[in-house]
Amino acid sequence: MLLLLLFLSWRFPGEGFRLGILFLLFTLVIVGAAVLEKHKKAYRQGQITRAAFIRNAVLEIIGILLAMTLASLLGGQAAEMATRQIESDLIRLIAGLLVGLLAGLGIGFVIRQTWGDW
Repeated sequence: MLLLLLFLSWRFPGEGFRLGILFLLFTLVIVGAAVLEKHKKAYRQGQITRAAFIRNAVLEIIGILLAMTLASLLGGQAAEMATRQIESDLIRLIAGLLVGLLAGLGIGFVIRQTWGDW
């Protein structure tokens, strides 16, 4: 899916922003479904109440949104700074992706250490 979106954004550069938003929304829907399924299992087993199910799911989804936002902001800034001097478009794309990925992983690690295991 990611490779298809990358190809489409390369083929239609004007639609890159929309394709990126579409990918982020698709990812958020998948993550939200996984979070709900995790908490629904605990609710059905009687380990948590309905209010706790809703609270836990909403807080976890908000935490994921916060992590995605921080990773996006930091990754974008870091990738821009790292690729500013690169002339080749392909090398700039690869370097930007790697720097953004490292920034996202770093944010994820910091959040996991701060809030514990999600």
